Amino acid sequence: MSILALVEAKIFMETDKKNLLMHLSPNVRRAWNHRVPVMKMKPRIIFDYELLYLERGVLSVRIEETVYTLEPGDIVLFKPGKEHEFLGSAGESWMPHIHFDVLYYDNFEDVPINFKRKTECQEIETTWIRPDVLGHILNIPDVIRIKNHSEIHLSLIQLIHAYERSDTDFPILQKSLTLRILYLILKGLDPAASSPFILHQTALENTVTHIIENYGQPISLDDLSKIACLSVYHFSRLFKQKFGLSPHQFQMKYRFERAKELMIYSQLSLTSIAEKIGYSSVFAFSKAFKQSEGVSPRQFMQTYPGV
Repeated sequence: MSILALVEAKIFMETDKKNLLMHLSPNVRRAWNHRVPVMKMKPRIIFDYELLYLERGVLSVRIEETVYTLEPGDIVLFKPGKEHEFLGSAGESWMPHIHFDVLYYDNFEDVPINFKRKTECQEIETTWIRPDVLGHILNIPDVIRIKNHSEIHLSLIQLIHAYERSDTDFPILQKSLTLRILYLILKGLDPAASSPFILHQTALENTVTHIIENYGQPISLDDLSKIACLSVYHFSRLFKQKFGLSPHQFQMKYRFERAKELMIYSQLSLTSIAEKIGYSSVFAFSKAFKQSEGVSPRQFMQTYPGV
């Protein structure tokens, strides 16, 4: 790994989730729809990540000090530098899997798939061990058991098929599919994705649609809770759990995003824009916009030449 990559890795290990997500640039090193009658492998570490989906069979896997019994639908994320071994299997094992880097490294093509223990690796090889940003920052566990595993399986198989063909556009496709797999894992692991949240998923989406379609009109919490068929308290709690904002904050954010769009791309005056997004005066709009965005509407417009 270059000095620059080492510095970037340290930054990522100390950064937050949002910043990491903005910098993800996965590259797939190996993709294989592996099927064997018996699965056993000696202890080893890997330098990158390996994501394995157990499609058929039962596997016994040790990851450091913990032994797991894997069944169909289970997903394993083998992480850089963590010793693991396959202790045995029952029945034929179908294990589509990929080896990948989650961040961009200029030595991507030079780093091999490893089959040795860390103590058996040469000093230069230990420098190839990637930082575990998926575990340390995104909190993805070693063994993943989630309800939406079948969606991940479909994307994984699509990725393997694309890897086997590897046409000139493969770098784009493999990045998008790997990012989709990580997205599905994070959504599946989200506590909010479990019941009773799923029960009210459609209801919450309906309230967001109502806010978007009526963003310039007064919308009360009572109105939204009735659309969702929930109590005001229950609706408010679930809405913020899913979207990270209260219903009012969500509407205000959408209003200001719509105002920005109108300021940049329309010829409307600030007074007309204020009225369009639900403010009775341009003064009230300007005050609210500055409190939210840190600049006045006119200052915002000055950052776009030609507006």
